[in-house]
Amino acid sequence: MIAQPDLRATIVAFLRRKLLFTLVLCLVCGAGTAYLMLTQPLYQSTASLVVRFDTQTVPDIDRSRDPTQPPGSNERREIIYSDADMLHARDVMVATINAVGLATLYPKLAAKPVGSSAKLDEAEQQFAANLVIDVGLQSDVITVTYLNSDPQVAHDAVQQLLKQFYAQEAAVYANPQLHFSDDEASKARGKLTEAQNTLAAFKAKNNIADLQQQVTQLLLQRTDVESRLNNAHARVVEAEQRQAALEELLKTVPSEVTASAYGEQYHAVDAAETQLDELLTKRSQMASTYQPDSPVFQQIDAQIASLRKIATQRTQEAKGRAASTPNVVRQNIDTDYLRASAEATSARQPEQVLAAQLQGIDKQLSALEAERNQYDDMVRTVQIQNDTYRALAIRYETARVEANRNAQNISAAAVIAAPSVPDRPARPRRKLVALATLLAGLILATAAVLLTEAIDDRLSAPRDVVRTLRLPVLATFETDR
Repeated sequence: MIAQPDLRATIVAFLRRKLLFTLVLCLVCGAGTAYLMLTQPLYQSTASLVVRFDTQTVPDIDRSRDPTQPPGSNERREIIYSDADMLHARDVMVATINAVGLATLYPKLAAKPVGSSAKLDEAEQQFAANLVIDVGLQSDVITVTYLNSDPQVAHDAVQQLLKQFYAQEAAVYANPQLHFSDDEASKARGKLTEAQNTLAAFKAKNNIADLQQQVTQLLLQRTDVESRLNNAHARVVEAEQRQAALEELLKTVPSEVTASAYGEQYHAVDAAETQLDELLTKRSQMASTYQPDSPVFQQIDAQIASLRKIATQRTQEAKGRAASTPNVVRQNIDTDYLRASAEATSARQPEQVLAAQLQGIDKQLSALEAERNQYDDMVRTVQIQNDTYRALAIRYETARVEANRNAQNISAAAVIAAPSVPDRPARPRRKLVALATLLAGLILATAAVLLTEAIDDRLSAPRDVVRTLRLPVLATFETDR
């Protein structure tokens, strides 16, 4: 009989079936008490790791990313979850079991008469069941928790688990490009040495130290020599023009000139006339003293007449005589011409020397310009090989440092809380189990009462009769039980 119960009927039903309620509650509480008494206590050892993110961490997931830029949030979570999965990896747990010892971790399992592989598989399952890896949702902390019946064994297991984790991480994140980078760097170094030797041989063969600098110096020398050559040529032209002008002038100037011998030719005439003048003066002085017909006057007159005759004769001779002498102007012009000719000759020699120097410089410039393309190609080759070797050497050094870091078990995950040695059991949780047992007992006892009441079709109260038969109850009576 199924009817809609009310509160009063429910209370009455619980009171009527209080023995059933008490029995179920006691059974559940007894089971909980037996579980607490029979279950072996487990001790919990806990350690905490923090995953660091900087330019020196391992691993570097995105190698195409600029290492100076911090990883994004998704990359951070990937690294953290990767480390957490590695802590829960089978190889790490098996290595931990072997390091601690199966008999130490699970002595009952070690005593079973089964194969070692079966024992190891079951031990790995139990270890995984007792191991809890918790990753913080808003932090970079990984919490490692392990349960064991021995607190010291729990501590040693967590300690060994962390050690095996670092070893596994070093193996997983070991740079596979180390040997490849070493080989490539060696090849690049050989190519760089070959290119440098080729360039050095080319420089030695063509006497080139720095082509651009040499071209610049040669251009400066060429400018200086060309300027000096122009000055020398100007001096040569000037001297040649002067020489030509003097040569034309010499054609018009005679080499000798004819002239009267006024100086030496008329010297005797002048002397005779002087003596004549002196005699005339003396005669005029004696005129006041002597008579005109005196012998003194006669002697003086005779001398005067003789001197006049000599002077006249010498004058006639001088007038008939003439002298040819060298032309002094032509001599001066000849001297200037010789000087101009010497200057032109002396000026041509520096011009020839400077012209030869200019020709040599032009030849050197032509040779350098002809070799410029090959030289530039060699320089570019050396530069390219140098850049390539530098990049490969940096990559190799980075890989070597990472390999050394992995070899030293230097990880991005650092221990911030060492494994603890528990002093009280963590499982079972007695208060929680007791409370859960009590709640379960109440729920099961209530469910048992309600289920029993629901399937019982007997009429146990006048209200049941009225509700079921729709008839009023006239009287009730009690029976002795």
